[in-house]
Amino acid sequence: MVDPERDRVLITGAAGAIGSALREHLGPRYRQLVLTDVREPADLGAGEEFVRADITDRAAMDRLVAGCRAVVHLAGASGAGDLEALFRANVRGLFDVFEAARLGSVKRIVYASSNHVFGCYPIEVPVSPEMMPRPDSLYGAFKVLGETMLRTYWERHGIGSVSLRIGTYRPLPIDQRSLATWLSPRDVSQLVDLGLRHADPGCLVVNGYSGNTRIKTRDAGWGLLGYVPLDNAEEHVAMLRAQGVDVDGPWEWREHGGSFVHAPERPAFGR
Repeated sequence: MVDPERDRVLITGAAGAIGSALREHLGPRYRQLVLTDVREPADLGAGEEFVRADITDRAAMDRLVAGCRAVVHLAGASGAGDLEALFRANVRGLFDVFEAARLGSVKRIVYASSNHVFGCYPIEVPVSPEMMPRPDSLYGAFKVLGETMLRTYWERHGIGSVSLRIGTYRPLPIDQRSLATWLSPRDVSQLVDLGLRHADPGCLVVNGYSGNTRIKTRDAGWGLLGYVPLDNAEEHVAMLRAQGVDVDGPWEWREHGGSFVHAPERPAFGR
């Protein structure tokens, strides 16, 4: 369990969209946040320390985790990048952050996984994290790797973790699919906070969604984590209709992964 008043917590990818949300919602209570990214976040708070670093710089990661009780690992490349960039950030960088955490005696890891871990399941199947992963891309497969590493860390080394299979993170839902998969800034912050402060999550995997009326998964672990969503994408249907988004017609995608399932993998750099 992390004590927000006393314990140091490292956040990778702290300048990104989710990192910025965490700083806004958790910063007032977490007194010692160590932030890292390749670019500096704006307006550092009194309890925030920033160190510019690439997650594949193992020596830098070793230094950053020193004295930290927990790591929130958000950094990584999106599925739209070329495969070399994807591998470098989401495999090499993942390994360096997790191994630095293990060797640095970190006790808790909260990991930004993705719903693309189960993206190949047909949309009519209410997926639970208890089910076998069916990644829809190498991006999704690399996220499975992160979850699997954390299982090993729990079984072998007793490092507790919470993997968040994040859906569509945005300030507001953006399309028909996100009416089911939306995760709001308040809810992602709540999930991370609960993941850090839970007494004993073991190696927990949860679907990272808000409490959306049109949700198409079965939750696993929300009750154990104590997560009660604050937001619901349905509250923004009128906004999407006004933007010309078809929110009332047949469901657009056949699988949970949406367009990822049918998009060609990006070629490796220089090939």
